[in-house]
Amino acid sequence: MTIGADPPLIWLDWGQGAPVMSGCASWRSGPDLPARIGRLYAAWKWDGTRLRAEVDRHGFHSLFVYRKGDTIAISPSLLALVAAGADPAPDTRALAVFHRIGVFINDDTPLRHVRTLPPNGRLEWREGRLEITGGTPIPKVQSITREGALEGMTAHFREAMRRILDMWDEPLTLPLSGGRDSRHILLEMLHQGRRPRSCITFHHNGAAMNGEALAARALAERAGIAHDVAGHARPRLADALRCAVMTSLCADEHAQMMPLHDYMLARGGAAFDGIAGDILTNPDNDAEAFFRLAEKGDFTGIARGLCEGHGRVISEPGWGRGAGPILSPGMDEEVHDYLGETIAAYADAPDPYQVFWMYHRTRREINFVPQAILAPATPVFCPYLDPDFAEFCLSLPYAVTCDQMLHDDVIARAYPDFADIPYAAGFRAPAPQGGGAMHKLRGALDVMRITAAMGPRAKAERRAFLRPPGQLKRGPDMALRLHALCLDGLDAARARRLLDLAGTLEAARPRRLISDSLPERAP
Repeated sequence: MTIGADPPLIWLDWGQGAPVMSGCASWRSGPDLPARIGRLYAAWKWDGTRLRAEVDRHGFHSLFVYRKGDTIAISPSLLALVAAGADPAPDTRALAVFHRIGVFINDDTPLRHVRTLPPNGRLEWREGRLEITGGTPIPKVQSITREGALEGMTAHFREAMRRILDMWDEPLTLPLSGGRDSRHILLEMLHQGRRPRSCITFHHNGAAMNGEALAARALAERAGIAHDVAGHARPRLADALRCAVMTSLCADEHAQMMPLHDYMLARGGAAFDGIAGDILTNPDNDAEAFFRLAEKGDFTGIARGLCEGHGRVISEPGWGRGAGPILSPGMDEEVHDYLGETIAAYADAPDPYQVFWMYHRTRREINFVPQAILAPATPVFCPYLDPDFAEFCLSLPYAVTCDQMLHDDVIARAYPDFADIPYAAGFRAPAPQGGGAMHKLRGALDVMRITAAMGPRAKAERRAFLRPPGQLKRGPDMALRLHALCLDGLDAARARRLLDLAGTLEAARPRRLISDSLPERAP
């Protein structure tokens, strides 16, 4: 969702035996493209008697549905629903989960009466009656060797990229990190004879490029493609507030990625995103322990491990317990039970933890990168969401994926001319650099202006945004503190104020983005 304009919305009331509609009778999230193209998608249509809405196969586009009494409303913005009059009563259990693992699960949102559509979700409302269908498909394990997995991943990804490139012959921008997912996209583009208009890598260390930017630059130099680096210091609270509004208060990260949003606002056009490449191709460092717990049927144990792990990641040394005890104390057991029941629904999958993480964290939080951060790009192509590729990877046996090297081996074998270039971890990271005295002063002024615009409670929290964090690390502390402030006293007027404030900050966004640029070299 972009900001700076009123988000699309449809509102229907079933009153005296007839529907009353306001808002947009029809809407779609982007151009009408073939269903098999990897992308996020959402749409609705009201024909005067029946409302229909749908989202993409994997449900990665968060389409928010408000239902209470005889009213139904739909929007890609939760705050737009509240601004239009939706009941803002909080969902305390959903928030307690969010405070402990950083994501909302199932179709939950911060609000009790607002939900998202499920994977492959289809909604129909007629004469006051609502029906929603869809759900997560549970993959069946395939019998395959590791060699077969390498060949299959290579072939399916190649076909996924071919579908996109054959259909779209206009320029494409590629956010390029130091990891595997965007590298695979770039190298397959080159393999198929296409070059991105430019690649863009962000970091926050000025002229001293970090490991991500150094790895991306090494690829760009080898390939002779244009590469921009956005490394300037950023307005932290302004970025966090814009991000919170764009992600409909459903994410605790992505503010660090706002340089990509601003870059695409300036560039326009279409873009690629590597969403889901990681979880589809490599289990993370928790996968082994969680797989063994799943074998024993101990899904509550996985839930506890997720909460404890997230708590450690976002905490300062000496705390380690995360945000749960701070923002929603006394709810640990309820969260563990609810989260465990949710994970247990994937017990028959080849790797239950992988499928859970795909359809919860990736679907409900990482999805906001193509949906919100890269929203100025039209469209955003997501080749890892190609149905054939995704289904193939989700059906791989855990024994084939457990060494965490499958994606590395696919890329090295398919593109040997680039196999010697390390990923980000192979580059020595420079020492962190601060933004300097002027940047700190501008940051403090931003805090004063933004908290004043948000109201008395936010003004009382000014010192918390200015002083060093205590129990939580600075980024999570700011994101979660801001999240709680946005929800505090939320009503139609406050939601409207947040939307307008985000629009004001968007208009005043930094224009100085590029800290280093490599021009394209003729092939």
